[in-house]
Amino acid sequence: MTSGSQAYDLSRYEPKVAEQPKVKVVKRAQPVKSLYGVRPITLVMVATIVVSITALLLYNNAMIAEVSAEITSATNELEQLQNENARLTRELDAKMSDQTIAQTAVNELGLNELENYQVEYVNLSSQDVVTAKNSGGFPIFAAIGQIITKIQEYLKF
Repeated sequence: MTSGSQAYDLSRYEPKVAEQPKVKVVKRAQPVKSLYGVRPITLVMVATIVVSITALLLYNNAMIAEVSAEITSATNELEQLQNENARLTRELDAKMSDQTIAQTAVNELGLNELENYQVEYVNLSSQDVVTAKNSGGFPIFAAIGQIITKIQEYLKF
């Protein structure tokens, strides 16, 4: 027994003092499953998605109802404004008719219709005539125009 490597280890045979038992962690081969065979986190995630989609659909329906109400009120307002526009147009047409204007002129302003002696015609056709400088002829078209103007004045009364 000369070397320590060849000696017997007798410590194995000594009485053991009460040692703490070691806890062994045993891993399960499959994760914990719920009643339906699905993990609880999966159920929570699916429930969250379902609740989110339901809330989104409810919000969407509320917004559609609100916009529909706005469209209805705008349509009603448009119809009222179109009716008012038609009424005001009829009223304006009635006020702008020739008979209404004539009655207003006679009744409110004291005006009368023109008599023939009050009408004075102005002949502007002589200003519209163009003559050449070296023309030795008679301006026949100017004379015809003056005759036509006199006939029109006579027939107008």
